[in-house]
Amino acid sequence: MEQALQEEVRRQAMLQVMGLEVWLPRQLLPYAAPTPDWLLEWPPVTEQPATTQSGAAVPQTSAHTDTPVTVRPAGPDSARASLQQVRQALESGVPVNTATPGSAPVDTPVADGPDSSAVSATPPVPEQAHAPVVEIPRFSLQLLRSGPCLLLADLPLGEAFQSSDPDFQLLRDILNAAGLPQPQMLRRGEPVRWPLLTTGALAGTQDASAARACVRDLLEHEYSQQTVSFVWLLGPRAMRFANAADEDADLFALTPLQDGIRLWNLPSLEQLMQQHALKPQLWYHLQKLMPHWVRHD
Repeated sequence: MEQALQEEVRRQAMLQVMGLEVWLPRQLLPYAAPTPDWLLEWPPVTEQPATTQSGAAVPQTSAHTDTPVTVRPAGPDSARASLQQVRQALESGVPVNTATPGSAPVDTPVADGPDSSAVSATPPVPEQAHAPVVEIPRFSLQLLRSGPCLLLADLPLGEAFQSSDPDFQLLRDILNAAGLPQPQMLRRGEPVRWPLLTTGALAGTQDASAARACVRDLLEHEYSQQTVSFVWLLGPRAMRFANAADEDADLFALTPLQDGIRLWNLPSLEQLMQQHALKPQLWYHLQKLMPHWVRHD
């Protein structure tokens, strides 16, 4: 029972510091466990002045001078006295030292004024260093093939190309003007979506470098199946995650991939439909590159 009293003293002291009102029921509450007798029957608390080691009395100071501050008596009943002090402090507003029995008392400073509060003597816990937040990119890309060219196009809405989509019809017109056959969907028409995992322990490791490695592995698999001379990157996300560098390459620029395969950085189909000034630039660069894949056929 002594251990239970000590735990109750600490619990009520913590609630007092947090500013929560503590009360004890005097009768059995509906559907509640019965209150132990030792928690309801409190012995009277003996008031005595605090003394130093030499025996001299030490005057007590508090925010309310009219209310005497009691000192817990030594002995086995000190836990009960401490809890009684907590209850009196809640009624009168006088902060009380709530050290557990058998330990050295801790002085709690009291500030004058109506807004005074007890200051906890517990040393502050150092804040733990937060791990840096890993940025996980989100994108959807469509992978297609047209003759000796692979096409990697941004999907702004995340949905696969449909034959009736305006952007897909524009792509067919561009390939027709370039002298290339109609595009063929790869991966059974399933877009390349990132992130691959949404839950689990590995979901937080899908940063930009992991996304870039995944996209380049897919491209390597496709041109290992059939000869490829160019990879068209249609859109900023295709350019970012298919190029080796982090930074986006310039529009209409050629960057090497490997084994004579070059990446061609192009605007997205949506940009070509919205910014009409890009179409003449595309046609200009298209005419310069057409001999490569026409001669290839």
